Amino acid sequence: MADTDAEARRLSWSTRTLLACLARTGAAPDVPTVDVAAREPTQAEKDTLTVIDGRRPRLLAGGPTTVRDQIEQMTKATGVQGVMVQEVVADPAARAHSRALPAQALGVAPAAVAAP
Repeated sequence: MADTDAEARRLSWSTRTLLACLARTGAAPDVPTVDVAAREPTQAEKDTLTVIDGRRPRLLAGGPTTVRDQIEQMTKATGVQGVMVQEVVADPAARAHSRALPAQALGVAPAAVAAP
């Protein structure tokens, strides 16, 4: 998740590239930066927004309103009481920001992370 749908799509290139590599080789490399990942997916893959079409999407990518709406649609359809959000973002600052946005968008407090 990012501040806008466009920025979230751009950040999702890392995830899309990682998943494509895993599917091709059976091994997952380090999470590629957005700049490295920009060379891998086709432009059509980069521009594709995640849409819920009756199936569970592989990933959600969007701004706060887009992702909130997708999560709410999924939770209503499945009846779950909670969700866990995982992001694959190579840049630490963008990852930290991405982690904070879902809780803000849904109006909930994030669960505390146990110390290692």
